[in-house]
Amino acid sequence: MRKKPTFLSKVYSLQVEEPNDYYFKPEGVVFVDEKGNYTLYAADSRHNFLRSILQKFPERDLEQGVSFKEHQVKAVDLTDLYEPYFEMIVDEILSILHRVYKSSPRQYFFLEKFFDPKRVNQQFVP
Repeated sequence: MRKKPTFLSKVYSLQVEEPNDYYFKPEGVVFVDEKGNYTLYAADSRHNFLRSILQKFPERDLEQGVSFKEHQVKAVDLTDLYEPYFEMIVDEILSILHRVYKSSPRQYFFLEKFFDPKRVNQQFVP
């Protein structure tokens, strides 16, 4: 008997505005599944910072924008952009992530490492 797939409920781009700056730039991509678990993809140097924000604030506040350690952070919902092309199950995360990267490689440069065949597609490599 096959295990029932876990569906994704949201795909977010985490946009961060540095202190004394005027522009938000994407620094992470977050997948939230139907059980409320999240998976964060970000540059190694920003992973813990962004994870702290995800643990501290609920989704609805992040969508409106929050202030954290003098940074402005907002979660931009990308779900509607990818629902027509994917079944939105957890097994498709890397495919969706690749499409996010291809939508703007200059902005989402930090995702490139997840598609490098020389690296393991995991957050933590031994």
